[in-house]
Amino acid sequence: MKIRLLSLAIILATSCFGAQVSPIIIGIAPHSSTRVILKSHQDLRVFLEKYFQRPVEILTAKNFSEFSIRCNEGSYYDLVLTSPNLAVLAQKMGSYTPLMTYKKGLSTILLSKDKDILKSTKLPLHIVGLDPVSFPTLDAQDWLDKQGFKEQEKVKYTYTSATDSSIAILLNNHADMIIMSLPNYIKLMNEKLKDKVNVIYQSEPKPSRIFLAKDKNGITLEEWEKALDAFSKSSEGENHLKITKLEGFKKMAPNDLDNLGEIVDKTMKRLYN
Repeated sequence: MKIRLLSLAIILATSCFGAQVSPIIIGIAPHSSTRVILKSHQDLRVFLEKYFQRPVEILTAKNFSEFSIRCNEGSYYDLVLTSPNLAVLAQKMGSYTPLMTYKKGLSTILLSKDKDILKSTKLPLHIVGLDPVSFPTLDAQDWLDKQGFKEQEKVKYTYTSATDSSIAILLNNHADMIIMSLPNYIKLMNEKLKDKVNVIYQSEPKPSRIFLAKDKNGITLEEWEKALDAFSKSSEGENHLKITKLEGFKKMAPNDLDNLGEIVDKTMKRLYN
């Protein structure tokens, strides 16, 4: 009976979307665990399935480096949602066009259980970031460098695949500090966890995550622009904002990514050297 029901479900899905229709592939940077990413972007997937009348799949990667290289290659994803430094590379190398972002900028957060960790004499301090090319990691490393915490002298960095993993690492005393974005801090840190840690550094808001698309898989760039605009005004879009705590959408302006030269250069060196 279960096999018959499964076969019926497959037949219904095929008749709904058409036997020859290829799925739309959304690539989302691995800023959290795969489970969290899938859950927080289900409203986007559901909306686009209804809008284009095609199946939609959400994919990520094991880390930011792998994800960025795929974006830069240009053929893996139809729609990309990624951090600003990787968006610049996807635009230059993968021929994607930035279309939409969030009104709320992303701040970098540096956390420690010890509020006086920067005064510690037990050096080097062990700091955990998401990935060598994740935007918060690069931003926090730049700040620490300017405070005199040179890599290998006063700090050493290791990396993990998801923010929720790094929180566990810090709470279990396997790191002195961890790096994350403000949205992940808001989303993953409840009041009980916040009572156990201290914010050592919080940056001014930087550009938020960027939606990029291109003419691909039977969908034009103009169609993507209209689809994202419709999503931003839909009930699914409203629910997505509640889940992600990112407040609102806005269209990309031509110069929104112009001030990222230094961080983009560091990203390129880490990816390809």
